[in-house]
Amino acid sequence: MGWVRELVPARNRTAIVWIAIALIAGIVVKLGWALTRARYFGTGEASYIALALAEGRGFADGFVAGQGPTAHLLPVSPAIAGAVYWLLGPRSMAAEVVLFLWAIGLAAFCYVIFARVALRLGVPRGWALAALLFLWGVPIYTSAEVFDFRVWEGALALALGSALLFLVVRADAGERPRGFLFWLSVLPAATFFVNGPVGLAAVAAWGLFLWRNRRAVPVFRVMVATAAALVLIVAPWTARNWIVMGHPILLRDNLGMELAVANHPGAVDPADPAEAFRERLVAIQPYLHPGAYARLQAAGGEVAYSKQLGAEAKAWMAANPRAVARLWTTHVREMLFTRSWMFKTRKSVALPLVRSAIMTFVGLAALLGLALAAVRRDGRYFYMAAFAIVPVLVYVPFQPIPRYTWLIYPALTCMATDALARAAAAVRRRRAAARTGVAPRRDLPAHG
Repeated sequence: MGWVRELVPARNRTAIVWIAIALIAGIVVKLGWALTRARYFGTGEASYIALALAEGRGFADGFVAGQGPTAHLLPVSPAIAGAVYWLLGPRSMAAEVVLFLWAIGLAAFCYVIFARVALRLGVPRGWALAALLFLWGVPIYTSAEVFDFRVWEGALALALGSALLFLVVRADAGERPRGFLFWLSVLPAATFFVNGPVGLAAVAAWGLFLWRNRRAVPVFRVMVATAAALVLIVAPWTARNWIVMGHPILLRDNLGMELAVANHPGAVDPADPAEAFRERLVAIQPYLHPGAYARLQAAGGEVAYSKQLGAEAKAWMAANPRAVARLWTTHVREMLFTRSWMFKTRKSVALPLVRSAIMTFVGLAALLGLALAAVRRDGRYFYMAAFAIVPVLVYVPFQPIPRYTWLIYPALTCMATDALARAAAAVRRRRAAARTGVAPRRDLPAHG
């Protein structure tokens, strides 16, 4: 429980009481959200694959029961959910409770680690704790935390990536735990195999550490070990795909489909973005509409169907570069300043607007924090920033959804907290200077 000692003031009873209230409130909100759909099952393809695994059909049926083998998703998270369904019964309440605890546990782990990293990067303890309580208690991404990450890989990937982040931040300060070189080599590869965008963020932080510590770390040996770990993790999956799918698919076969979801005429400046997105999914996603699944079968299977959709999307993109530029600019804005339509629910109009407003503020403050770090040339800050910047760049061609934007949510929040803490410290210094009549020194630590 080292994080408690780091983040929680030991002797301030009032603070401890309020912290306990905030943590309990977060649990209550998440549990209440889950109970609104107590018999909920189904978050798209990941749920279907998990069910197929539990029922003995193998890694299959990504779109409909009976489809057969699939490489639409990477195997780790669906396999974990499938194991739970197999042990406790497919669609059973016991299985859903276990997966609920798994999902919110992963999210909580990520939030704690990012807050601890923020603390070690210079954010004052009170502000770092505020970031943790915000991440845990404010219901921004409750559906993702409670439902999606039971079977989807985002929280597991970010948990692995945040473990690497904490490792390199500590090591950069001279704290190297037992097995440091092993974990430094394995975690980037493992994270990448669970989720590519988060894995690339982990690789960026890993690379920054090696560069900053190139005289103190056996860089070549670590690079070889990481490459070997990646090969050992990816090769069995690739071999399975070659044998079962007929293609040596390294990761997933869904690239063309994801490009087609995001890049088409109807996505450019639609009057109703939510409706345009829904219509596009219905038109081409086989798990949503029988007509799309019939086209998948006519194309010769999911690999051929994805390639067909990708070719159509690329042809439209090549013919409409200005529209694509506008579209991709919109994707960047939606990743950093999540729009209200992305949070749309059937039961609330106000909640999506509030969530979007909060995330817009967080995104703007995070960009300010990034700018301040660049001005003061704080290289260690970019360990954290990698987990906000890299996924945004990776998702530029694709339509952001909350399950994607959550991946950068902890990093953005901690970067925003850093900017707010520095702004508050600057205000305090100016007020102190006004009282004493002495101009504030520019060489004082930014946080005062």
